[in-house]
Amino acid sequence: MKLETLRQSEHFWGKICFDGGYRPKGRYQVYRELVTERMVQTVQNISPVARAILSEKEWWQILWAFLKKSRPQSEILRELAWELSQFLKAKPHPLKKKYPYLGELLEYEYLEIAMRFAPEDSGKALRGKLRLNPAHALADYRWPVHFISEDFRDPKKLPQGRYHLLLWREPETLEVKFMEVNPLVAALIRRLEKAPAKPEAALRAVARQSGLKADAEFLAEGRALLEDLRAKQVLL
Repeated sequence: MKLETLRQSEHFWGKICFDGGYRPKGRYQVYRELVTERMVQTVQNISPVARAILSEKEWWQILWAFLKKSRPQSEILRELAWELSQFLKAKPHPLKKKYPYLGELLEYEYLEIAMRFAPEDSGKALRGKLRLNPAHALADYRWPVHFISEDFRDPKKLPQGRYHLLLWREPETLEVKFMEVNPLVAALIRRLEKAPAKPEAALRAVARQSGLKADAEFLAEGRALLEDLRAKQVLL
């Protein structure tokens, strides 16, 4: 097949699958319905809260905008939800005036599912060093997406701020948990994401980064925090 013919074919099928303004006829319409229904159903299943707060028209508006302007990059269907969230976080869209938190909400809902598919822990315990549960994610948001629901979605009632949300999967039960953490805990997690570290070294590094004095009281509270994170299996 000639390159020009290939490009024409890609353009044709791209319009069928990803251009909401194009109206295919006959069997091409059936093909579109099969392809888009599968993609949309997957994203909808991953994003129940976002879907619940949007009308049918609004839901399709963001989907067609995404499919037309940012073609899916992954062959894994569930990754469409991630790509949609990043599209809405980065690109302007009229609905972001009404739902300014939409990109963050979609990302948060995706991360809950991503934890379920995260690889199992295959690392070995490191004597004397802290090691993060590999099935975790730390996300920083301007909106309290963990509180948003169909009944609580008015951005005027949602306080903007700095929210650090930690999600992880328990190794034994495979249950996905989450909690909001303060900036110090978030800094500790980011530090351990780079490499395992000894407890006191990690705490002192966080203190320096945060402009705090790593005195006896700080270290004692830090050790208690580490024990709590171990109990929750954020640390292994």
